[in-house]
Amino acid sequence: MQKIISSSFVHGRICNTISMMLRAQLTTLKLNKQELPKQPIPDLKKTAERYLTSVKPLLSENEYCNTKRIVEEFISENGPGPFLQSKLLERYHNTDNWMNNWWIEAAYLGYRVPLIMNSNPAIVGPPLKFCHKEDIYITAAHIIKAVCDYNDMLKSGKIKQEMIKNEPLDMQQYGMILGTYRRPAPKCDQLLHTDDSKHVIIMSNNNFFKLDVIKNSCVLNESQIAGAIKDIVSRSQTKGMPIGILTGNDRETWAECYCVLKEQGNNGKIIEDIEQSMFILCLDKEMPKEIFGNRNNASVRALQSLSGYNSDLNAGNRWHDKTIQYFVSTDGFLGLEMEHSPCEGVPVAVLHDHIVKYITSKLNDVKCDKFDDFPRAECLKFETNDIIDCAIQNATCIVDSISQNVHMDCFTFNEFGSKEIKKYKTSPDSFIQIAMQVTYYKVRNEPPNHYESAGLRRFKNARTECIRSTSTESVSFAKAMSKDGCTDEKQLKEMMFTAINKHKTTATEASLGQGVDRHLFGLKMVASIESISSDIIYLTLYEDVKLFQIPYKTIQLWSNLATSPGIIEDLKMQGQNVSDGLAPNLCHLQKP
Repeated sequence: MQKIISSSFVHGRICNTISMMLRAQLTTLKLNKQELPKQPIPDLKKTAERYLTSVKPLLSENEYCNTKRIVEEFISENGPGPFLQSKLLERYHNTDNWMNNWWIEAAYLGYRVPLIMNSNPAIVGPPLKFCHKEDIYITAAHIIKAVCDYNDMLKSGKIKQEMIKNEPLDMQQYGMILGTYRRPAPKCDQLLHTDDSKHVIIMSNNNFFKLDVIKNSCVLNESQIAGAIKDIVSRSQTKGMPIGILTGNDRETWAECYCVLKEQGNNGKIIEDIEQSMFILCLDKEMPKEIFGNRNNASVRALQSLSGYNSDLNAGNRWHDKTIQYFVSTDGFLGLEMEHSPCEGVPVAVLHDHIVKYITSKLNDVKCDKFDDFPRAECLKFETNDIIDCAIQNATCIVDSISQNVHMDCFTFNEFGSKEIKKYKTSPDSFIQIAMQVTYYKVRNEPPNHYESAGLRRFKNARTECIRSTSTESVSFAKAMSKDGCTDEKQLKEMMFTAINKHKTTATEASLGQGVDRHLFGLKMVASIESISSDIIYLTLYEDVKLFQIPYKTIQLWSNLATSPGIIEDLKMQGQNVSDGLAPNLCHLQKP
């Protein structure tokens, strides 16, 4: 069925989104030490070739022939492709990054489903051992102190420049980790940021507290912070209304409720305090032992990090719109959730590594159990009405349903690690991607539409590209590894390395800005503005050939979150955001 998109509507949304982003105060920090190149626009014919190569193993012969005909018409002299390409090149020359604002709207701010599972990734930290009741207060103080320490490093320009070989990577995303907030709004959310945040929000038993941690340019010492945390726990014995669970609903519903909530009493000021905070620290309830059952700690903690587990436990003790939320509980849980729109996972993982190393460095310090001299946090009490109370009930049902419909099963593979794979002059990432495809084929007896993310931070203000991991070579190897497949070990080995090398080539092209999806996405956006989106050839290419569905359909892997250095006990995960799919998540382990 042909879909007709109103170009004026699309163009209006684009302009409004960019306007909102420009009005928002983004970071003023200058973290790049040298000029970076612009994200390139690939050659149209090359993209067409790569696209056809990527869909061939997923289509029947007739489907492929039809797709090839459509693509050839699209890029022909009389097709819409060359005109759209010329307009996209104009945008390239007139902007720092031709894709950035479009992508932030389409992938994040304009994405209307709930943030939990669908967009916000999370990290489960290494288990902590608390011997005394006061240990959690001290650990919470370590987290806050470490974040403030990292914030000072950013502002003083001491953050280490990241490189890939001899190329510098864009560091500006680091400036958007702290003090950033995604405000709900109809149709498209708004991204807010402040470089001058001096307080954190602490949530305990669904209660909100504002703690000023920087006074007169000095950060509170850890004894003062620990004392304030202990006082907060004492003052939050009564369970508060789960206002935070509203942020777990779909974005349109939450945007409507947000307008009501902020107008009630002093709520507007409270929301402003949350928006302008450096980050949020959630003091979680212990998880009941019966919840673990036969599951390991990581499997339970993964769901706790992604959603709070359920409304009876910690789902109401969250505020998902904040870029950084840390969690800690008396049963040794340490976790983090990030709102994805301002940055990719690697900068957040680097922050997390800094915090875990800081906590670890303090393990042997003499612990003080007297916290007499501390500032008292301000208790923030939301006011509700019947509309808000009803919205909380609705959001509770939604969040619980999302959590109940996700099965998390985490395990550690101990047989070998990345160092062993590298001995064979093979990319560990490519090896794992092909292994997952073989596994998927064995389970479902069909090739997967496999999405993997490639970072584009070698370019200015760039985000990601899609690696179309499935190839003719990988499918051939998966079939050969099936029950009735090839039994010749030498031939299987050759096929495996052929598939791995093909993936490495595709991944390299994507990381150099020569992928398929972002280019075609850009052409689609231009077509919407230029009123060409209803052209039957273009619609057939974009919709019927599943231009977007292919990378998102079946397997989703966010491998950028798996490249955090050093912390081998961490688990980084992303929820499954397709109903019939799988979402494998990897932790990067350095193992001999």
